[in-house]
Amino acid sequence: MGECMNARELIGAFFFIVIIASGCDGKREEGIKLMYWGSYEEIEIMNKMVDAFEKAHSEIKVSPIHSANYMDKLQVMIGGGTPPDLFYLGDDNFVAYAEAGAIASVEEIKKTDTLFNASDYFELPFNAFKCEGELYGLPISWTPLVLYYNKDIFDEAGVPYPDTTWDWDDFLSACKRCTNDTDGDGEVDQFGYLLSTGWTFTFNWIWQNGGDVLSPDGKRCIIGSKEAVDALQFLADLRWNYSVSPTPEQIAQRDLFTTGKIAMIVSGRWVVPRYRTIKDFRWGISHLPKGKVRATPIFTTAYVMSNKSVRQRDVWELAKFLSGKEGSRFIAELGLGVPSVKSVAHSPHFLNRKKSPENSEVYLDALSYARRGPRTIYWQEIGNIMETHLDELWFGKKDAKEVAGAIAKEVNRLLSEEK
Repeated sequence: MGECMNARELIGAFFFIVIIASGCDGKREEGIKLMYWGSYEEIEIMNKMVDAFEKAHSEIKVSPIHSANYMDKLQVMIGGGTPPDLFYLGDDNFVAYAEAGAIASVEEIKKTDTLFNASDYFELPFNAFKCEGELYGLPISWTPLVLYYNKDIFDEAGVPYPDTTWDWDDFLSACKRCTNDTDGDGEVDQFGYLLSTGWTFTFNWIWQNGGDVLSPDGKRCIIGSKEAVDALQFLADLRWNYSVSPTPEQIAQRDLFTTGKIAMIVSGRWVVPRYRTIKDFRWGISHLPKGKVRATPIFTTAYVMSNKSVRQRDVWELAKFLSGKEGSRFIAELGLGVPSVKSVAHSPHFLNRKKSPENSEVYLDALSYARRGPRTIYWQEIGNIMETHLDELWFGKKDAKEVAGAIAKEVNRLLSEEK
């Protein structure tokens, strides 16, 4: 097997231990074990949702489990034979867990539940948790990547706010005009754009330029294409050629957007609660600047059920409640993601113009051109490979062509080992 296991093998090993350790006695705690991650605000929201569920279903008790070190604890619980009945899972890890048999298909339960209506949910986030035609989870929330911008910096630079007509040239022009030495000491201290260096934050740029990370069948890494390389080089040039994005030394672990030192940043809905605490400047959101095509990745989290749960019907009722209209209203109140239920997302619960951003419909409109990231059991391994090599690009040590070539070579070697 070698010195380390891939994600599928690791999850499979944990699941094998579950089979041995859990036995067949059916004993379990009184409450349904619900495991989740999140901030203090999310803990409060989850407690409210659980209280509401228990009032509506007095015969079902729930035992929430919050974890900061979430994925590690989840795997330990699975490996120890005490998996949570219901738990959070992102669409990035979903395929590996489904193929390892660690989570249960809810397809049959869904079909027999006459009160459940899949059309209540946004289609793309809902289908993100299907594998070989089987549904494995109910979406909690989702978000595309959008452009956040500092309105005050734009006003001072005399630059019109971003809109749907913006392309990469417009974006670069605005970056240049918003980059400035504000205190006159000879050093730039305000930048047009903060480069997001995570590998998933390259997807929108690569896709918009006509490239991709994996082939449509997921069997080859094609990031070495001219389209993908040019997109990656454009990002690196923002830092090292145009000097409109800060270097690692200039960032120095500071949150440059909330401190008013960055004009634009690309991120998801998850930053909204923190950005709503900003008092020193006005901010807004817009669609991403378009390339050859318009594209943005979508990130989705769902409630999934352990395949070892002995109370699957009750667990389904809990998942249905938390992901449905009642739970979605709480999600809208929290502000970290877009509610998965269409009627709630289109309601004042989410489209609240008294709170920033005033135009939250941008997230909803972006769904028309949003795409899911690569669906593969090797998501984590591919991410590790890409992060390692992309660092050499972001730190100015190698160009995009060399980095992309190294990524493609290593990822294709990994994919060729798949059985």
